[in-house]
Amino acid sequence: MPKIIAVANLKGGVGKTTIALNLAAALAARRKAQVGVVDLDLQKSAMRWARQGDGEALGFQVAFLGAGAGAMKFKATLDQAIKQSRADILVFDTPPQLADPTMLAALTADFVLIPVGPSPLDLWAAQEAVDLVEQARRERDDGLPLMALVPSRLKNGTVLARELPEQLSAMGPVSPPIHDRVAVVESAVLGRTVATYAAGSLCHQEFEELGRYVLARLKEVG
Repeated sequence: MPKIIAVANLKGGVGKTTIALNLAAALAARRKAQVGVVDLDLQKSAMRWARQGDGEALGFQVAFLGAGAGAMKFKATLDQAIKQSRADILVFDTPPQLADPTMLAALTADFVLIPVGPSPLDLWAAQEAVDLVEQARRERDDGLPLMALVPSRLKNGTVLARELPEQLSAMGPVSPPIHDRVAVVESAVLGRTVATYAAGSLCHQEFEELGRYVLARLKEVG
C-alpha cells in the first residue's frame, strides 16, 4: 500500500495545489520513488496544471477523482484507487469547503499537510482543518494521520511572514515555509514544477526542504 499525504484546508487560495504538485516532484526526485498525485477537487486545478505541459513535464502521473458523487460512493472509489495504485507515495490535492471529502481523505491518509496563508482568515480556517484532522485521528484510533501546518504564500520581508510560523506552532507541528514566488506561477503556465523550471532557485530549495521534512515525518508511520 502506498503512503498517502493529503494536502488539505477548508479554505481556498492557500496554495494546496502548488504544494501538492511541487511536493510530489521533490519526493520523486529525493527518494527515487514512484509518486502520484490524485486531484480530488472538482475544479481540477492539478489536472489543468498537468495538461499545460507535454504529458512528461511533471515527471509523475496526475489522476482526477471527483469528490461530488456522495460520501459513501466517493470513499469506495477512493479506496479502490489506492488499492490499484502502483505508486509508493500518493499525494491528495483536496477540495476547499467540502468537509466530507476532506474528512474521508484524512481518514485514509498517513500524513495531512495544512497550508496556511498569512492572514487572519487563513488562521481561522486552519483551526477548522486541525479540528477535522483530530476528529479523523479519534475515529481511526491508530494515531494517524500525522499532521503539520505549512506556512504558505508568504511575502518576503513582511511582519506576517515572520510571525506566522510562531502563531501556527500553537496549533500543532509546523513544516518549513513556502514563500510566494513568481517561479511557481511561471512553472504552472508551462505545466511544470519548479524542480525543472527553476532548478536550484530559492523556490526549488524550499520545496526540497519540505520534501525532506515530510519524508522524515513519514518514518514515524513505519
